[in-house]
Amino acid sequence: MKKIICIHGGPRKNGNTRAVTALAMDAARRQQAEIVDIDATTLDFKVPGCLGCHKCQKSEEFLCSLGDQVAQTVATLPAYDVIVLSTPLYWWSYAAQLKIFIDRMYSLCKFGEDGKYRMALAGRKLALIATAGGPMENNLELLEMQWRIPAEMMGCSFESCLFPNVTAAPGTLVDDRAIAAKAREFGKMLAC
Repeated sequence: MKKIICIHGGPRKNGNTRAVTALAMDAARRQQAEIVDIDATTLDFKVPGCLGCHKCQKSEEFLCSLGDQVAQTVATLPAYDVIVLSTPLYWWSYAAQLKIFIDRMYSLCKFGEDGKYRMALAGRKLALIATAGGPMENNLELLEMQWRIPAEMMGCSFESCLFPNVTAAPGTLVDDRAIAAKAREFGKMLAC
C-alpha cells in the first residue's frame, strides 16, 4: 500500500486545482493508497520561507531548526512513498503559500563540503498537479520544470498532471468528463 502525502498550495478552498486534486486523491484511495492531505495555506510559520541560516546543514537530522508547523510537516515527508504538490499557476510559479513549504524542504538535503550530499527523499516519487489559465508553452511548463529538476537532483522519480488553458468557473473544471478522467487516471498511477 502506497503512502501518499498531498500538499495543497492553492488559496481557493473550492477552486479548480483542489477539485482535480480531490479526484486524483480519491482515485488513489480507491487503489488502497493511504492519503494524507496537508493544506499549506493554513500551516503556522515563524518566518515565511527559509532564513538561510544553514542550521539544518549542521545537524545530522533532516529537520528545519525553526521548529514551527511548516518545519514539523516538512520533516514528515520521508515517511511517504509519494509527495504531491497541488497548486494553481501564479506568475509562472507556485502559489506563495506553497513556496514557503517548498523552501523549507532544503532541510531534507545535506550538502557536504566534499561535494557529496544525502537526500532524505531519495527513491520517492514527487508529483505535481497544477492548473493554469494560460497555455503549457512558456507558462505551465515552467512550473513543471521547477519541480521536475529538483526531483531528479534528489534521486526521485517525477510525474505531473497539468491542466492548461482553464477557463471554467472555480470548482467546475471537474464537470468536464475528459478532465475528470485525466485526474482519476493520474491518481491511480500514483497509487501503483
